[in-house]
Amino acid sequence: MRKKRQRDAPQQRAIYWGGENFILPVGYTPLSKNEDVLRCVNIIADMVSNMTLKLMQNGEKGDIRVKNGLSRKLDIEPNSFMTRKTFIFNIIKDLYIYGNKIVVPQISTSDDYINELIPIPGNSVSFINKSLGGYQISCNGQIYNPDEVLHFVLNPSSLYPYVGEGIAPLLKNTVSDLVQAQATKTGFLKSKWKPSLIISTPADSEELNTAEKREKILNSYRDKTEAGEPWLIPAGEIDVKTIQPLTLNDLAILDGMQLDKRAVARSFGIPPFLIGVGDFNKDAYNNFVETTILSAAMTVQQEFTKKLLWAKNLYWCFNIESLKQYNLSEKVAAVKDEVALGIINRNEGRNYLGMSPVDIDGMDDYAALENYIPVEKLGEQNKLKWAGETNGTQTDSNSN
Repeated sequence: MRKKRQRDAPQQRAIYWGGENFILPVGYTPLSKNEDVLRCVNIIADMVSNMTLKLMQNGEKGDIRVKNGLSRKLDIEPNSFMTRKTFIFNIIKDLYIYGNKIVVPQISTSDDYINELIPIPGNSVSFINKSLGGYQISCNGQIYNPDEVLHFVLNPSSLYPYVGEGIAPLLKNTVSDLVQAQATKTGFLKSKWKPSLIISTPADSEELNTAEKREKILNSYRDKTEAGEPWLIPAGEIDVKTIQPLTLNDLAILDGMQLDKRAVARSFGIPPFLIGVGDFNKDAYNNFVETTILSAAMTVQQEFTKKLLWAKNLYWCFNIESLKQYNLSEKVAAVKDEVALGIINRNEGRNYLGMSPVDIDGMDDYAALENYIPVEKLGEQNKLKWAGETNGTQTDSNSN
């Protein structure tokens, strides 16, 4: 019995658009080469890769951070030729451009340690749909099962949910408009048809049919006059008209480009001021961190947790709080309140402010209320004791 031919799921590639209907050179332009798209992708990739990747362990009284060889491997040296910064940056960048990112772990056969985490270029990956469900991954001709690699997905396809569509479907028309506007702007600025003066003379057309003759007539006035000195000409001999050429504002190109840039930023979930449109807003920035950046970080940390951890009480987590914008006074006020409530000790507060801990008595104690009383001694305050036990003598003297 002949086996049914396996059908390949459509490969996810960057969107291309043609130049025949636009003021564009002949050929095609990839979405990943557009300046505004690439700037948005780089902003997200840069911010996610700036965060520390922590290995956390569930505990009865809360989760704690674990520091061992595995945590160092992913956070410091994922492979021998990349740092955490470049490694995560590459994952996020390909994830947004192609919709998928494949990383192949190289496991030591002797001790089951992770030797290398090798990222595969997005344009070298395709996906094979299996007839009975599931899929396989082809990387440069090498076939892998999903449990053999790390597969990061952005915007899963409704037809093939294991394949990501990326951000391209949201950007095709907007980026096309941006490219056309940019090409129109470039063509307009390079145009020669923008004279500032038109000078008419009563000379015959034959006397003006060469550049030398036109230059001779013009120089007869221009070269004999000092800068700023008016021309003295016979009435009716020469007529000078000032021409005001069209500008980009007249054509509304700049306004259109601003709107299109905002549309690109909105597709990525990025505040427009990060790509040069509008003014900085701290609340909008922090919301961007808590939504777009957190979502991208969750995609990475969940795949790491699923594929690279065997213990069920461990998980990977990015330090999202490190990206938020707070001024120094806000940080100091937050630390002061948390220390006063016994939530953190003063050395932990110093660490939050970027300072090293100090070896002074009481700095590692958790204290609360006035005078920073240790938490375990809160019940020994005089004002909380029974009045008859502490002020009995004073009460008797007052009764007399």
